Amino acid sequence: MTGREVPRSIEFRAVIDEPTGYALAEIFREYWPAYKRWMLKASSTPARDYQARLRSFMPELVPVYERLIESFDGEEPDAVARFLSLYNPPRVVRGCSQLVLDTDDGPLLLRSYDHHPAMIDGLIVKSTWNDRAVIAMSDCIWGALDGINQDGLAISLAFGGRDVVGPGFAAPLITRYILETCATVSEARAALARVPVYMPYTFLVVDASGDFITAYTGPDAPSRFVERRASTNHQSTEDWPEYRRFTQSVERLTMLESMINETEQHPPAIDCFLRPPLWRRNYAQASGTLYIAEYRPANRTLSLHWPARQERFGLDTFVEREITVPLG
Repeated sequence: MTGREVPRSIEFRAVIDEPTGYALAEIFREYWPAYKRWMLKASSTPARDYQARLRSFMPELVPVYERLIESFDGEEPDAVARFLSLYNPPRVVRGCSQLVLDTDDGPLLLRSYDHHPAMIDGLIVKSTWNDRAVIAMSDCIWGALDGINQDGLAISLAFGGRDVVGPGFAAPLITRYILETCATVSEARAALARVPVYMPYTFLVVDASGDFITAYTGPDAPSRFVERRASTNHQSTEDWPEYRRFTQSVERLTMLESMINETEQHPPAIDCFLRPPLWRRNYAQASGTLYIAEYRPANRTLSLHWPARQERFGLDTFVEREITVPLG
């Protein structure tokens, strides 16, 4: 149990952050008290350590990192810098289902995101921070739960289902790094093999050519790459049995794999994601579905789905707006 009250609806905001940090600054001030309390749960890390790790493993992000710190200017710049580094953050466990399909319109990445509705940024951010346009579902303000870039590379993350923690970066920052620096699956694979992650996570990556890879990563073993189209919240059937049963990870994976075998048509796949066991309603225990994301690498588009609503975003057609989604 999270102890958090379950709201009746979720507020999503689509924003364009250009120049860097301009649109996000006010939102950061709104979210900062909660994120500050969250970071107090993390182990103390000297500034020289987390900054050195960021410069060593993700140097391309450092100019964006520094501009965001400046944009989020406040009375606690050191605390903000520690938070935005997302190095050795507090432990976070969430649920997700991920699937890549081949369709008549090119490759398709579908993913569900399961968590407590009070623990999501609710931000769809379009940015051009490193001369590469990106649309991403944000986490920790500048991290990404999933996203797509102008090269047609799409990526999503899922908790890997093992109860271990080690030195490394939060998975959403690694997702952001891939979107900002990679154009192909092979480039993303090299980055995922190199950058340390602080908890086990499974990344699904697909590019505009249709090439795809699933990466099983963790702090206690080298990254492992497999050509699997479907993944949920276990990397092995031996992983954390209680969590696996609680999140129906095996049942969800079985459903995804049946979709691969029986149909690769787009509408039936969306329909399946909007039904149990893929759509889950255990919100009070941080295991309810908050959105379904549909990425089209060929079109560079994101469509978000809920049982009674759909919203579409394109790199060239992105419109800022607010979206209220009842939880039902």
